[in-house]
Amino acid sequence: MSIINGSLFTDIEKFHKPEHNANTAAIVIDEKDKKWASETVENSLTRKQSQQETLRFCKQLGCKIIVVHEHRESYPRHIYGVIGNPDWSCIKHSLGVIDGRTSRPLMPYLKKEAITSLVLMGGSYALCIQASLIGICSYGMRHSGILNHQITVLSSPSLLAPYHPGIYSLSPEFSPSARSFNNENADFNYFNRPSWPVFTLHPGMRLYTKIYP
Repeated sequence: MSIINGSLFTDIEKFHKPEHNANTAAIVIDEKDKKWASETVENSLTRKQSQQETLRFCKQLGCKIIVVHEHRESYPRHIYGVIGNPDWSCIKHSLGVIDGRTSRPLMPYLKKEAITSLVLMGGSYALCIQASLIGICSYGMRHSGILNHQITVLSSPSLLAPYHPGIYSLSPEFSPSARSFNNENADFNYFNRPSWPVFTLHPGMRLYTKIYP
């Protein structure tokens, strides 16, 4: 994973060049109106504002907007007030969005639209989002993740719940061995790693320290 001490918006533009077969979409996973239990009210308001500003920026660029609902359709006002109707949506009935059970499969849509990178925002990073990104290989479950499909994921701590600025270890630089994580590793116990680094430091993940200059 790359920790970028700079602006997410700057790189969204770099990663969205349809004329050069580079297409970025924004994906919202398991978002809701009320704050998450481990957020403060201030963190929740900051996260929602950051999500709205990022979605407006992506829409202005012409990026597709994808919404993944948890268990049933819900329409968080701070998201739908900005995007109107998403370009694509589905309901997630289990952990993960690639090989997990969804009302419509995500990968065919990403392939049809030739999506090469995703701007990620949404719910609890330590469970549903992490499972969607890196997949699961634990307790008999084997799901691949978005990052296993040669798709770059761009995000920032302020776009993800629970948003606590100090919860993301952005420095010092992570060691090379941490970057080489493989979720086929039998030592990886998905449900027993509360202190596992953010998104297990997958090399396809780019985490920005701010969303705009």
